[in-house]
Amino acid sequence: MRVGLALSVLLISVTIMAQECPLSAPLTIKDTQSGFAGETGTVWTIAPDCSYTVARQIGLKTLDPDRQGRLTSQQQARLKEVLDRMSAAGLPKQLGGEAQPNARQITLSYGQTESVLTLAPGGGDLSALRAAADKGPAAVLLELADQVKGMTSG
Repeated sequence: MRVGLALSVLLISVTIMAQECPLSAPLTIKDTQSGFAGETGTVWTIAPDCSYTVARQIGLKTLDPDRQGRLTSQQQARLKEVLDRMSAAGLPKQLGGEAQPNARQITLSYGQTESVLTLAPGGGDLSALRAAADKGPAAVLLELADQVKGMTSG
C-alpha cells in the first residue's frame, strides 16, 4: 500500500512539473559552423517536460548527449518570457545575410517554427551578438539561444 501511495505522489509530482513547462513541443537550438567536415557545433534540445540534452553535431550526425538535466522552475519562467517575445516577434524562416563559405548559423526549431540566422564566419559569442543586434527578430532569436545555452551549461 505504501508503495502505491509513493508511486501516486511521484506521478502527481511529475504531472505537475510537466504542466509547469511552457513548451508544447521540443525546442531545439543548433549553433553550427560549416567547414571541411560539414556542419559542426552544438545542439541544445529541451523536451516538453523541460528535460534537456546538450550534444555535439559533426557533419550530419548528432552525437550522444554530453549533458542532460531538467530546467528549474525559475528557468522555466525565463524560458516562457523569451518564448512569448519570440511569438510576438514572428520569426521569419531566414535571418541575416546570404550563406557564405564557413558561415555560422543559429537554427531554432520549435513546433511549426523553424528559423535560421546566418552570421559571418566565426560570428562571436551569442551574448555579444545579441547586444549588437537591433530589437528585431534576430535579437530575439539570439536571446533565446543565449538563454538556452546559459540554462543548460551547468
